[in-house]
Amino acid sequence: MSKQKKLNSPGKERFVAAVLEMLDEGVGARELNLRTLSRRLGCAHTNAYNYFASLEDLLWWSLREALERMAGGGGPRSGSELQGVQNPLVRYIDFALEHPQWYRLIWMVPLNGAPPPEVLAYLPVPGRMLVEWLKEHLGWSADQDAEIEAGARILHRYIHGELAIFTTGRLMDPVEQFRRELLINTDRLFRQLFRVPWAVEEKES
Repeated sequence: MSKQKKLNSPGKERFVAAVLEMLDEGVGARELNLRTLSRRLGCAHTNAYNYFASLEDLLWWSLREALERMAGGGGPRSGSELQGVQNPLVRYIDFALEHPQWYRLIWMVPLNGAPPPEVLAYLPVPGRMLVEWLKEHLGWSADQDAEIEAGARILHRYIHGELAIFTTGRLMDPVEQFRRELLINTDRLFRQLFRVPWAVEEKES
């Protein structure tokens, strides 16, 4: 019997899910360890090594899962506000506010070693999705692709800077006030970069 089929092993996906669940509960990524995660899943910590070379390996795979959920609008609220939100900038902002520890894992927690090849291959995907959405939204000609890509970088870096301040507790504004102001300022920047309205629709509070 191979390691992948070993009885009583919770499986790769369950370890990743446990990481994300504990992060959502407020546990910091650097507070996690394989013994704690395995206890949560009701198995020996050695089972983790059937799927991951180390805790760092597990964190890389958890980072990828968080990125995929961000790109797809997944998560606990995917059946309500986030479902149907086509604007990836709104989705990005809401994702970070709903899952601040996931966001910090993606961007702010230093991970040791190189990411697994499958994780590394996925890292640029959300950025490409933003660029493709902008091309469709703006309807510009192909010779303007470089301007769109530059604008996408500027937009992301501004939004990320604001979210980094907020998700690390450096700003104490109420969430809805912070979100509203961030959307307003993103719209202002969008107009300056692309000379058209962002046309973002506010969700109901």
